[in-house]
Amino acid sequence: MNNKLSESAIVEAVAEQAIRRITRQVIADLQRMKDTLSGEGSGLKTTWDEICVQVQYEQSFSWDAYDETVKTFVGGYVHDLPVHEREAIWLQTEPGCNWDGEAPETRDAQPVVDDDITEYITNQHLYTEAERWSNARIRSYLERLSRRD
Repeated sequence: MNNKLSESAIVEAVAEQAIRRITRQVIADLQRMKDTLSGEGSGLKTTWDEICVQVQYEQSFSWDAYDETVKTFVGGYVHDLPVHEREAIWLQTEPGCNWDGEAPETRDAQPVVDDDITEYITNQHLYTEAERWSNARIRSYLERLSRRD
């Protein structure tokens, strides 16, 4: 175990904890949603099932609606974050990394943008989780798709 004090490690740990919490909350929200666009015979029961299938296989014509739904949920949780967690997560984003690399005297004093955080959590964490997620419904649906190809 490294006992050396590190500001960047602390900020990253705060960000990761908040990101994991938001990711879990959004997944739970999407699992409660029974709105699916793949059809009644698909075997998929939740919006989260649909998102996982589309991330793991291919995006359908309805992907934009799912993506917007995910970003709306993520954005709501980001909006409610304490300032220190918002800032810690933003520092993990590309704009945050770029800002951190600027000379302190040229930096914007309040650079944090919620949309940057929402995009980062959605694309780097939530959809990464959707790539790994599986259950019997998702496996069955993907097997049927692969047999058609």
